[in-house]
Amino acid sequence: MRKYIHNKEIHTVAGLHDAVRLADFALPEGIDPVNHFIIRLWQWDEADKEYSVEVFDPPGHQVFKKYEDALDCYNALALDYPEESTEETRLELVQHHLGQIRILQSRILFPPILAMEP
Repeated sequence: MRKYIHNKEIHTVAGLHDAVRLADFALPEGIDPVNHFIIRLWQWDEADKEYSVEVFDPPGHQVFKKYEDALDCYNALALDYPEESTEETRLELVQHHLGQIRILQSRILFPPILAMEP
């Protein structure tokens, strides 16, 4: 089973294709369906004890034609996203090529200490 967040709600489906379909996600125009790059965000799932809830809401699941553009977005999110986050998040830059997903870069983003104080 796969968990994802869409419209700020957690959904459970059988696989990625079901999640993409139910989230009404389509590749942006001009993106090669055979080879593209995706920025993915994952939230921690206490039950699974891992980052297993993919965030389909912005800024998660952004698709890019060029690696350089995806890398720029990845680096910008790595700097700015923790400021708006209240929980740990895994950020990934992946390549989707011929139906296979390869992780190119990955890091855990921690929320600022001030956001965790009551």
